[in-house]
Formats: sequence, C-alpha cells, structure tokens
Amino acid sequence: MKERIKHSGSTAREEMIIDGQNLLKEELEHDSSYSPTMYFWNPVLGCDDRPAKVRIYKRKYSSLNGNYQNFLTTYDNPIKIGEYLHDTKDDTYWLIYNSFNVNDVHYEGKMIQCNYLLKWQLANGEIIERYSNIVSASKYDVGETGNSTLVLSSNNYTILIGYCEEGFELEGKRVFIDMKPTKPTKVFKITRSDDVLYNSGNMGSLLSFIADKTEFNPNDDNQELRICDYNKNTTPLPPAPQPPNETTDLRCVISGNTNLKNGYKRTYTATFTDKNNNPIDWQKVNYQWNVDSDFELKKTISDNKISLSVNDENYIGSSFFIQIIINNIIVSKAKINIIE
Repeated sequence: MKERIKHSGSTAREEMIIDGQNLLKEELEHDSSYSPTMYFWNPVLGCDDRPAKVRIYKRKYSSLNGNYQNFLTTYDNPIKIGEYLHDTKDDTYWLIYNSFNVNDVHYEGKMIQCNYLLKWQLANGEIIERYSNIVSASKYDVGETGNSTLVLSSNNYTILIGYCEEGFELEGKRVFIDMKPTKPTKVFKITRSDDVLYNSGNMGSLLSFIADKTEFNPNDDNQELRICDYNKNTTPLPPAPQPPNETTDLRCVISGNTNLKNGYKRTYTATFTDKNNNPIDWQKVNYQWNVDSDFELKKTISDNKISLSVNDENYIGSSFFIQIIINNIIVSKAKINIIE
C-alpha cells in the first residue's frame, strides 16, 4: 500500500477506495445474490437494453409500495432513480425508488415492483406506455376540492412512474386502471401530480400522481386501445412511418448477458427500430444472425433470438462476437466472454 501511494501520489483513503471498487468488480458475479437475469429496460423502445449487473437481497412487501427489494452494484455502473429494470426470469418490471453512492465504492438502493402498464395519449395523438407502481392513496387527500361531493379515500390510488417529459401531460387526464384483459371499465382521473417530492437531482427522479375514481364513458373511452377520451383528441395521429431503408435507416440492439458461463446456455435478442427510435417488427426485416468465433459453439435460432452454449473448459477466458447482418453489412454486434 505504501509503495502504491508513493508511486501514484494518492492518499491512503483513495487507494482503499480503489481496492474496494476492484474487489467488488471481481467478486460481484460470484455472489449467490447476483442476478444474471436482470436487465435495464428501455421504456421508450419497449425492450431490454443491457445487463443490469446487480446483486438483489432483502425481498419484502410493504403497504407503502408493495413488493420491493434492495440492490447493490459497482461504482462504474450507477443505477439512477426512475430507471426501470426487467427481470427476465419471472418477467417482472421494477422501478428504482432510491439509489445512493456509498463512499465512491458502490451504489445501493431500493427498487419497487411495477404492477400495472399505464397508458395515456398526448395532445399530438401519440400513445404512451409506462410501467407503474400503483398503491392505495388512503393516507393522502385528493387533488380536487369542493363542498358538494365527498370522495372516499378507498377509491384513490397513488401512481409512481420514472421521470419522463410525457408524464407532465398526465395531470387532468382520465386513464384505465383495470386488470381485465379485455373491455376494461374502471376509469380514474389524475387529479394531482408531483414532480418535486421524489426529485434527487443528478441521481434521478420519479413522477407521482393521485388518481381518483371516475365514470367510464363508452362514447369516448377506447377499450381496445385502453385509452380514455380517445375520441376527444382532435389532433390527427402522426402518419404511419414509411418502411425503412434497411441499410441506412435501421437500428438494431442485441440484448442479453455478455458473460456466457461454460456449460450453460444464454439467449440473446435482436430489437429493431428506425432512425427515430420507432419500434420495427423483426418479421419485416430481412436480416440474419452470425457468430464470429474461432471455435465451435452450439447455437439455436428462433424468431428474433439466438441461444448459444459452449461446454469446453479450454475456452474459458476466450471471447467471440454475435452479429446482425443486413445486405452483407454488420448493423449490430456484441462481444460475448466465456467465463468459468
């Protein structure tokens, strides 16, 4: 330690912080609490982004936010409040509720489980979807006042979503909050919003809303799209996008764990968007998977997914690339490392 301090010119504390960071990086994935099935979720594209690389512990339930669990991740992988994670193991979605930088060594915090996919329509006609955490608002008052109507607190919800500009248009809107798969009828009005209560500056933010039970309007509420007041939006929807030029306009993201354990199988997914980040159905794209490797792997391709496995200790520490090719051009690739 003294020799390192002498050569680097840093302090003992700085060297200890570096040691702590490096130790956690080396040991993170070997801990039993490590969750290899957890990915960052992109709410705009509606797809997995990249591995979250987190440890998960203290799974509990509270009347305040429902199901929640704590997380820990390395210092070079900060997770901010308002970000979404997707656990592909049980297909659950989680909203980061708080996150703290612990002495520049690691980040830790709490995530809450999303229990509803909230939909609303912007003034320009665009339909927005966000996973949300919805709980009873019995401990809050509602956003509307008056002396002629008594609103029971049991008919109110508190809604939390990750910070987004589209969320500022939610106040005053009516939304479906109904788990019925078809023909929903439970409608709520967003009567109060709060963009300050859960604001943590550079560490992210949540948007909070109070929703008050109101009546379903069969004339204006579109049950198929699950959008309330759909017919009242007179602004025409944007024209349907033209088919993209696959060599210039197409974007592709390969998602999946970049560490492939020897003897195990990993699945990777290709997600396509146009240059404006609008999702594109993979079935409409003329593409092919390619594995660029110096050794042989077992692979299975199904839909827009490729499953890979290797079972040879001699390849531990090696790496290879998986690629998406369109018109003989590599439009996306990911480096996969084989680990023990």
